[in-house]
Amino acid sequence: MLDAFLERMACRAFDDGTADCGLVLADWVMTARGCEDPAAHLRGQYRTLRGRVRLLRRLGGMEAVVTDCARRAGLEPTANPVRGDVGVIEKFGHLYGGICLGQRWALQGDGLVTWIPDRIICAWSV
Repeated sequence: MLDAFLERMACRAFDDGTADCGLVLADWVMTARGCEDPAAHLRGQYRTLRGRVRLLRRLGGMEAVVTDCARRAGLEPTANPVRGDVGVIEKFGHLYGGICLGQRWALQGDGLVTWIPDRIICAWSV
């Protein structure tokens, strides 16, 4: 299931408000768990980088937003993320939402991007 989801990510371009590194996490959680959209309250709230930054600031930042969505989906925090888990990672001094692939994490860029994070900020078991 994860491999098919990653293939779909690879075919998508980054798009603020529909296919960005945060909303793709919610898409994966819905696919994997069959739950309602934990980010429904965020969809349609921004369409640009500026709009995304403003919304994240207003809601307390990337970590707070992803934590809230994880809670809405009923996910449990984990200190040892495994393939398919979701989290917030730090790379190049910035925070991103990603899907754990093991040592590497998958992010939505213009297609699928995988990075070894500089640091895992927080993660949840899917």
